[in-house]
Amino acid sequence: MQYSINGEYPVDTLPNRIRLSDGSTRTDSSTFTTSELTSAGIVTTTNPPSYNSDTHKLTWDGSNWQTVGLTTAQLLEITNQKWINVRNKRNELLDFADKLVIRQQGQTRLGASTTHTLTELDEYMQTLRNIPQNSLDPDDIIWPQLSVDS
Repeated sequence: MQYSINGEYPVDTLPNRIRLSDGSTRTDSSTFTTSELTSAGIVTTTNPPSYNSDTHKLTWDGSNWQTVGLTTAQLLEITNQKWINVRNKRNELLDFADKLVIRQQGQTRLGASTTHTLTELDEYMQTLRNIPQNSLDPDDIIWPQLSVDS
């Protein structure tokens, strides 16, 4: 259950102390009655509606939830942040693949069996490098898979 105090954005918990309209205070939230909460300017709220945070934002008008469409600038900012996240993930995967290349080279020099071939690792890394160019939408990225034996 959520509570709106004097029309403010709803919160999940009641305050430890409320001041009633007659000026008195109560401090045991487990005993607050509905009429005492109302007297203190606190109302229970409905659950927020479901919405797509990529296209809308949730607002509270003091008594009701509303979903509002994001502006073009806000949508662009969200998309730009998603591309930054894609590049960061891609770079982390490339860094890890670099370590696999070094491990593979060491295994080869020692004559040990290798987990991956250099060709397999090169193809994987090139696929990662191509990710930003192969998609117009950061939500549509298909990440390449590489079996990894740590």
